[in-house]
Amino acid sequence: MKKLITIPLSLAALSGLVYVMTPQQEAPFTGHGNPDTLSSVYDRWKASYESRGGAEVLRIGLAYSKALSHELTGATGQAALNLFDGQFQVAVNGLSPQDNYDVWLLDNHTEKAEGKMVRIGALSAIGEQRVLNTKLDRDQLASFTMDAIAVAKAGDTPEKGGILFGSPDLLKRIYYNDRFFPVASIGAASGIQTSQATVPFEFLLPKVAQAAKVVSGRAASSTPEQFATLIAEGERLFTTETFGGNGRTCSTCHRPDNNHTIDPVYIANLPQNDPLFVAENKPELDGLENSKLLRQFALFVANVDGFNNPPVLRSSSHLLGIANTLTFEKLINPGQNPLDSFKKFSGGEFDQDTTYVNAHITNGIEPHAIGWSGDGAPDGGTLRDFAKGAIKQHLPKTLARAEGADFILPTEDQLDALEAYMLSLGRSSEIDLTKMSFKSPVVQKGFTLFNVKNNVGQTTDPVSGLVSGGTPILGISANCNGCHSNAGAISSSTGGNPTRDTGVERMRDQLHRVADPTIAYDGGFGQTLQSDCGPNFDQTCYSDGSTVPASPKTPVGLRPAGHQGLNRFNTPSLIEAADTGPFFHNNSVTTLEEAVAFYNTDAFNNSPGAFTSKGLNRQVKLDSSQVIAVALFLRSINVLENIRSSNQLDQEAIGLSGNNSKETIKLALADTTDAIEVLQQAVINPYPEALKKLQQALEYENSAVRGFSFAKQRQKLLQKAVAKKNEARDLIVTVAP
Repeated sequence: MKKLITIPLSLAALSGLVYVMTPQQEAPFTGHGNPDTLSSVYDRWKASYESRGGAEVLRIGLAYSKALSHELTGATGQAALNLFDGQFQVAVNGLSPQDNYDVWLLDNHTEKAEGKMVRIGALSAIGEQRVLNTKLDRDQLASFTMDAIAVAKAGDTPEKGGILFGSPDLLKRIYYNDRFFPVASIGAASGIQTSQATVPFEFLLPKVAQAAKVVSGRAASSTPEQFATLIAEGERLFTTETFGGNGRTCSTCHRPDNNHTIDPVYIANLPQNDPLFVAENKPELDGLENSKLLRQFALFVANVDGFNNPPVLRSSSHLLGIANTLTFEKLINPGQNPLDSFKKFSGGEFDQDTTYVNAHITNGIEPHAIGWSGDGAPDGGTLRDFAKGAIKQHLPKTLARAEGADFILPTEDQLDALEAYMLSLGRSSEIDLTKMSFKSPVVQKGFTLFNVKNNVGQTTDPVSGLVSGGTPILGISANCNGCHSNAGAISSSTGGNPTRDTGVERMRDQLHRVADPTIAYDGGFGQTLQSDCGPNFDQTCYSDGSTVPASPKTPVGLRPAGHQGLNRFNTPSLIEAADTGPFFHNNSVTTLEEAVAFYNTDAFNNSPGAFTSKGLNRQVKLDSSQVIAVALFLRSINVLENIRSSNQLDQEAIGLSGNNSKETIKLALADTTDAIEVLQQAVINPYPEALKKLQQALEYENSAVRGFSFAKQRQKLLQKAVAKKNEARDLIVTVAP
């Protein structure tokens, strides 16, 4: 029988953060980070987590860590700690049968060397699994915090022989901080009858910087202002912290003034001493990047398949709205689509996705679809973990990549702050296109083409009810909605981020490969050696071993016999697409119009991504004018997002003073400029009057910066800028209540 704890749960348990804001201090500078966005993300996560029950058991996924593991492995597992009785279980699949392994707990907060790790016990072989089942000793672990769990080869510490690692992410830390730490601090003083003894092992729980702060006998309530202090620290780390490395920071490749990405035009304007070019300036880093392709195509070397295998070249994906793109698609997807009469989500395409999720899942909460291939994060596969792998990949002093000598991994507090910042970027939720009506008939036509996902002529099996087939007819639909529900990165059918082989790696003359034919082909999701990559199906790459779904309705004959291996990549959001090009994982095309036109080509229409496992035909057949119409629709929703973001920043700047206000206005200026450029770059401008309003708003913002010392005048100018942008928005779209 489950034990119940009657503890009131506040919005977010950040009352115990190190970075607590006092009423006398000015609001911290959060850059593009928005505390309300993080609050919304946490609320959704919390509701999902509690709906699955069993919160008294803390579960942590274990996996290969690009930053910490001493050898590449496909082994995965899970650890579970019962907070009531201290029962601790670990189960791992895929470890070498020739070696023995130990389980360790890691405390990454303590500065005492002897207290940083505790060996819990050895894994025993039970069938194909390695298992540990023990009860933790409360006295032995007094003053210890379980920040991470490691599996290491017997006789080695995690630092010398660690194989698998795992740690809880920020949202889980906030949740347990909220749920348990007020109990120990407050007790009966707050009217709560639960004592510390009720949860004997709560002291092991990972904390967000420190335990809950007590104010007048009660836990301080969590507010967006307290989120702001954590986000501000994350912004500082993201833009200035080098982590003991080569001088680069996170923002070297994800520029806040360039939509948290980077492109060839931006790179061309950087000085030679910019940290981006550190591999050109330091001989010991020769090979860190392919300088020619970095400068020409903004592509970065990425050892996504392990440092012992050939690297691939990938673009720096933007981080805007990333909290909305993290849901993994799997064979069974719970929930219902509220925009489709609450129709239940259907199953995904590939069992490999479900296998990956199950290997990392913790109490029903899944790993994140991170990076271009969806499996870019080490350890537990979350956004929090991604920073560790990125630091080892892009920031080392030498290619030996020795921790401590070439780079320093973030502390738990720093990981909290970095994750908070990234989760707070961009929009807090998906938009609802069903409520939008665009005032340009051309844009509305593009929206109509975009929002249809099935070709005509489909048939329904009278016995199974399976709908399949369909024929692309010129000008009927663009079939975008299937993978880009509401122009985001979530499938309208499955409710998850679909990884698909859309034929990008089969393009015959990818320009970066023409420039350098020696670069490896990119297999996307997975790390299994595959021999049928490339346009002629005769190149090697590393993928996940998935094949064209076995369905009599799927035209596998479009691929040569015996060559059914897939190269699958994540689906990016399209709301921010117009000002975050070039496009696809390898920057294959440079303009939004070219990206839309790609889906007219044989590369896509002959790819597995053009067909579903149930045999639905999703091929695209548009004429050139319709390509432009779809692109104009995407430009329009990008402008609307620019306006939303810019207005939010202007409103924040009104409430700030000093340099924080000026820097926030500059970020708003960048978003307003983006909106203007997105319309101008279309050549055909469906909203000339809206463009004028945006240009007027930009001038008000520039005036606010030029006359910055006059606070009242600055505030009036920013209010006028917001009003003009709202007028521009109303000239673009009507949104139903």
